[in-house]
Amino acid sequence: MNKIITIFFVFFCCCKLSEVYGKGKDSVVVITITDTNRIRKMKEQRGEVYVNPASKVSKEDSSRFVKRKQKGTEATASKSIYKVSAALFGPFADFISDYIKNYHQNHGDRIARISSRSKGQFKLIENVMKRYNLPREMKSLAIIESALNCNAVSPVGAVGPWQFMSGTAKMLGLRVDAGVDERLDFYKSTQAAAKYLKQLYGMFNDYLLVIASYNCGPAPVIRAINSGMGRSFWDIKAKLPRETQNHVMAFIATSIFLDRYSNVLNLGNIPKGIKPPKADFSKLNNAFASNESGVEENEDVQKPKFTQAELDNMAVLKVKGQYSIRAISNILDEDIVRLKRWNPDFDNIIANAKAPVHLRIPIDKLEKFIISKDEIIAASIKLRS
Repeated sequence: MNKIITIFFVFFCCCKLSEVYGKGKDSVVVITITDTNRIRKMKEQRGEVYVNPASKVSKEDSSRFVKRKQKGTEATASKSIYKVSAALFGPFADFISDYIKNYHQNHGDRIARISSRSKGQFKLIENVMKRYNLPREMKSLAIIESALNCNAVSPVGAVGPWQFMSGTAKMLGLRVDAGVDERLDFYKSTQAAAKYLKQLYGMFNDYLLVIASYNCGPAPVIRAINSGMGRSFWDIKAKLPRETQNHVMAFIATSIFLDRYSNVLNLGNIPKGIKPPKADFSKLNNAFASNESGVEENEDVQKPKFTQAELDNMAVLKVKGQYSIRAISNILDEDIVRLKRWNPDFDNIIANAKAPVHLRIPIDKLEKFIISKDEIIAASIKLRS
């Protein structure tokens, strides 16, 4: 009798197993216990907390809905960053908006990847810029220069995250020789970049022109300003190299991508003929005022005449402070005879002037003048003492 019962039990089990595994290789049978009271008692006996599965599913569904809603709101909000005020930027408004939108569509993923892996580098840049009283948006310049790659080398020989040429790096105090190249040092090169940007801002008083100068050098920007087209990036944009135009626009688009509601557009003067709001732009009056801006010239001094070749190779600046022609000549390693002929009675004029006065220097010495401005003033003071 026992044998019969055993055989029947084995046969029954085999039938059940055939039902489970006969469905196919990937088939799964799930046994669900629906008696929630029994589950609760079992968990309480084991000292566990019982959570009703129905309420858990409900909360998860609710949270997913909230996330979808927030995502949609963010997407809607992000579209608004593409729009630029036509009241402020006039005919440039649509151009700026379209450029930012297209740039984000084409490069947004790449910028996001760089941003996600560069939190520490961004923090370092922002801290250095803050010490030099520069805006945090300057970190975007390092992205478009090198993607924050310390080993980046350009076709023309610019090196490091801030893409310094050897001569500029040396003038900024970086060591560049056969043994050491401090352009590759992220911290030291960032310090040098902040110093250079600060000097450029002291010259142009307009951050968009600073970015333009960083790309093409200050000389083309000075030439464009001296052409009389205007004193903002938007005014002289057509006079700048195409690469520089795109560089500035890429800086704007990258800054807005990183900081969303960045005020980067407010870092430059707006086009001429449009009155800016005082709250945003009152401190951004450009240093390159027109001749009618109150600059005092000595009428007794005969204005020199220049050949076209001289004009083509001359940078005309407006400076104020304790400058002297001899100090400028010594530090720029420039012919003092030519400087005196280009700037007759300069020392007397600037000593008595209440407003900035013209200074004419060779355009190939402009970058060195900007970087060495503090050194020139210190040397001038020493010569006069």
